[in-house]
Amino acid sequence: MYNRYVRNGWVWLLLNLHVAVLLSAEPARTPSASPRPKAPASTASRVSTTAPVATAQVAPGISATLTRDYEIEVRVTAHKGDAWTRLARRVTGDATTWEEIAALNQADGNLKADQKVRVPFALLRPELQRDIFTTLFPYDKKTSDGWRHIVVGSKGVEGESLWKIAEWLTGDGANYSFIRKANPTQGLSTRKGDVILVPRRLLTAAFGGGMEEENAPTTAAEVRKPTDNAAQRASAHENVQEASAASLGQAALSYERRGSEPYAVYRLQKGEALYSSVAIRFTGRVFARDVGDVLDRIVKFNEIEDVSRIPAGYPVKIPMELLLPEFLPQDDPTRLASETSKRESAKVARRTRAAGLNGVHVILDPGHGGRDVGTEQGDVWESIYVYDVAVRLRRIIEKQSAAKVSMTTRSKEHGYSIMDRDVLPRVSDHYVQTTPRFDLQDAIVGVNLRWYLANSIFRRAVDQGAQPEKVVFLSIHADSLHPSLRGAMAYIPGASYATGSYSKKGDVYLARAEVREQPSVTHSKRDALLAEGLSRSFATSVIGAFEKKGLKVHPYAPVRDNVIRRGGAWVPAIIRHNQVPTRMLLEVCNLGNAKDRELMKTKKYRQQLAEAIYEGIVDFYAQNDDRRSPVLASGAK
Repeated sequence: MYNRYVRNGWVWLLLNLHVAVLLSAEPARTPSASPRPKAPASTASRVSTTAPVATAQVAPGISATLTRDYEIEVRVTAHKGDAWTRLARRVTGDATTWEEIAALNQADGNLKADQKVRVPFALLRPELQRDIFTTLFPYDKKTSDGWRHIVVGSKGVEGESLWKIAEWLTGDGANYSFIRKANPTQGLSTRKGDVILVPRRLLTAAFGGGMEEENAPTTAAEVRKPTDNAAQRASAHENVQEASAASLGQAALSYERRGSEPYAVYRLQKGEALYSSVAIRFTGRVFARDVGDVLDRIVKFNEIEDVSRIPAGYPVKIPMELLLPEFLPQDDPTRLASETSKRESAKVARRTRAAGLNGVHVILDPGHGGRDVGTEQGDVWESIYVYDVAVRLRRIIEKQSAAKVSMTTRSKEHGYSIMDRDVLPRVSDHYVQTTPRFDLQDAIVGVNLRWYLANSIFRRAVDQGAQPEKVVFLSIHADSLHPSLRGAMAYIPGASYATGSYSKKGDVYLARAEVREQPSVTHSKRDALLAEGLSRSFATSVIGAFEKKGLKVHPYAPVRDNVIRRGGAWVPAIIRHNQVPTRMLLEVCNLGNAKDRELMKTKKYRQQLAEAIYEGIVDFYAQNDDRRSPVLASGAK
């Protein structure tokens, strides 16, 4: 509709004149015709074969360029004292993206003050994406129907491609076909002055879409229409269908192994959605971007044009390389190896009783802290709220049992006091209790010093007569997953990921007594099997306690022996390099989900979490091994 008006008469001419003013502006001048006078100034270089289309100083230390190849290049200036994780968290909201950013810049682990760092546009915080885009394209604006983009390209007669527009505004270039449908008079090519409407349902959060607190977009595979089947229309921030291991049972999969790419077939049941019942359930992906990537691949593999209209009973083909081991054919080598490891670890691991937790030593590790706030969703800092859960758990253990408790971190101002309030103040004064202590300025160093500290505490406890099996290590975190997921998830050290030797070098490490005590850690195969078996049993007890108290638990495989992210699988360093045989990283909830996040902001819920963890510890030491069988992932036999 817009194109029909723009290309007729003086309106089209006027828009082209406005765009010409923008493209011919002097580098230091703000376009006088911009309808957004409060936005940071956008400047365009003189038209040439190599000059960028436009450049902009979006904020202090952040600049953006629209290149003549229609790429948005973003450069961020490192602050004094910045580490890669801190810079990543500041501009993307997720400290874990630092590796991707460092790789793009071909950088090592050191980040220098005033260093110019390139950051992918797709990784940026939504509000920063929006600021950059509206500065480079000052005539764009949000409408009730979506986002109106005015093409300003200057590459000959060609403007920005529909693919690029879809990539920027929806996060997935493949959405260009839906944009064409919304703009029926628009061809694949664009030219200066074209006005293109991007429907609201396609937009990412940055541009007014429905994805909650996520950079990850609604992709072409997830487009919903008002007339869709309601059962298949669940938006990304709604909860997946509640499920438990009992209700799931063994998934009915069949397999086709002939051909260049073997696959499994799952027939969708009534009310099931592709992203939750297939992408999340069978592949183990839980992070929003990973779920979207896998979903896109499944959609393309099945040549599905509209996922909102998949009928019940539809045979969904899943590339076999995406499946979790427990969903592979029974004779598949990967599945056999996984099941063999579970059996061997269960045989090696023999628990011991401890009435009243007598003789037990619990090492608590509140995740993140200091300048490393962890996940930041809305007004919730992960580090603050999991620290509160940890100190509540510490008090319960000390009051109700004979166990001893050690903490890896401490708040300078508040110590281990419990704040009698729902919403917690933002505190960044935590330090690792090494000798000397380490103020949490660098997240990576902080994590490594925690496992060194835990190993030192473990050695001292054993030297003083404690049984190794009566020492447990628990790192408490809060996840940031796909917004549809809720509840707790436990990670343990899978044996195949935890063998070998590990050490850290550098003055910051060797300055600590705990590192000098034993600079290198070695895990034999038996050590790794013992740790997997004891840790799985421990995690099962804690997750079971959550379920008994009615607290939410991740619906698919809540106990996992590795993290799957960005196509790779690994065990977090805090439990991988740890020598405590019984160890676990517990994600108490998903802060990426609005309901979990609101619950976390109540002292009642945090107290319930602490009580559930305590009951799980008690249960772990109250039962004999022969009364409990090892719990496999959901769907496994």
